[in-house]
Amino acid sequence: MKTIILLALKIVQFLKPNNKRRGYSIENIIIREYNTKDIDQIIELNQRVFSKQEHFEIKRDRVWFEWKNLKNPFGESIIIVSENENKEIVGSRIFWAWKFKIRMNEFLAYQPIDTVVDPNYQGEGLFYKMTKKALDIALEKNSSFIFNFPNQNSLPGYLNLGWSYVSKLIWYVKIKNPGYVFNRNKKAESLSDLKNYKITEEKIKDIKFKDNFDGKVKATKSFSFIKWRYIDHPFFNYGIITYKKNKKEICGIFSINNIGNYREMFVVDIIGDYRLIEGLLKKVNEAAKEFNVSVVYILRNPYFNDLQMFKSGYIKLKNKNLVCLPLNLCLEGKLLNYNEWEMFGGLHDAL
Repeated sequence: MKTIILLALKIVQFLKPNNKRRGYSIENIIIREYNTKDIDQIIELNQRVFSKQEHFEIKRDRVWFEWKNLKNPFGESIIIVSENENKEIVGSRIFWAWKFKIRMNEFLAYQPIDTVVDPNYQGEGLFYKMTKKALDIALEKNSSFIFNFPNQNSLPGYLNLGWSYVSKLIWYVKIKNPGYVFNRNKKAESLSDLKNYKITEEKIKDIKFKDNFDGKVKATKSFSFIKWRYIDHPFFNYGIITYKKNKKEICGIFSINNIGNYREMFVVDIIGDYRLIEGLLKKVNEAAKEFNVSVVYILRNPYFNDLQMFKSGYIKLKNKNLVCLPLNLCLEGKLLNYNEWEMFGGLHDAL
């Protein structure tokens, strides 16, 4: 059962960093689980390293850290730090907790996020050492798999660690203003005024969360999850659209970002009866017009019909990757098949 993990750990052992580059030695670096006294240093390191790299204006503060890692209804994150001889935190690696259902069985999983290493210590193997420590703890917690969405630059590192490549992420994209294409690399800011679409506890209290009988890999969704992920988010703002017909309903949760003089809309989650998707798409289009949106993104999953989406004005694009490290090999066949996943944008911490 642990064959893949053992292979990954062997790879880590063969990666020998340069211990003397720039005069910063890692010989005395301690790799350990974090404690609460480390939080301020972890936040400061994130602010310093990530401030110039991100697509979104993200306020990385204690509220953000606690919401993401300590208040998650699926459990607290696994947080690993690298500490130098001066008791300074020079790296951190976080595994974000998730729970998934396949039929009626629930499985614990983790997603690596917010990996950061002080520039003076980059290229010295701390990423691999922190990953090894996090994997050890994930195994102790009986996690069934690890998954992530690396870009092309990060993908080789994951494959070297034993992760399996599953697929490119497939997006449905509806371009309403072509000028957006030339501005999409600018900094984005979450639109705060979502008018009467703003998601609230009152709007989600009657959502019917269906049991998973079809065997797909689905995140466990509930009132507490939706509240934490979309209502309590410290800086992203979300709206909700509901379409009802014949006592059935489907809900779409979305965000809108200002990017230069343009706006992008992400439908980050869909809950309910997918047979009503056409009606939901019409209401999404109405909201996009109301907010003068330039482009709409929806992450594809097996419940969508490509022809139906094409008729609704969407094209398919591929961006980023899905990689997975099965720890429970009984699930390997499903986890390594993209069509077995109910993908949604809310699985990604940056949406």
